Amino acid sequence: MRPAFLAHLAVVAVLFVAVGCSSNKGKIESTTWTSTATTVQGEEIPEGARRLQFGKDGHLFYTIAGKLYKGNYSLGMGPAVTFTMDEDLEGRKIHALKIVIDGDQLKLTNADGRTLMFQKVN
Repeated sequence: MRPAFLAHLAVVAVLFVAVGCSSNKGKIESTTWTSTATTVQGEEIPEGARRLQFGKDGHLFYTIAGKLYKGNYSLGMGPAVTFTMDEDLEGRKIHALKIVIDGDQLKLTNADGRTLMFQKVN
């Protein structure tokens, strides 16, 4: 019985470490970001065309060209963040992303490598 207890304890310890390994924890909650001007796959995206709002409770509001998408976000290991939207966005509801926050700059990279830059809104 003792080896089984130790195995369960090890699993619990790994889960605690994994949950605490997000590089975005404490940086993303309760923040708002607006996109900077860029070109993605030949499409010009003007400054402010996209807006991200991350709630403290895991809620997410993502505005793209005036259309509001609602959902939730969850922090993963390192820069991994998953958006789970209430409706389809780019053909699906679940989006595995890489988000790197450096001061007032947020770099969002999606699964196919497209990158968007955002500026923090005060």
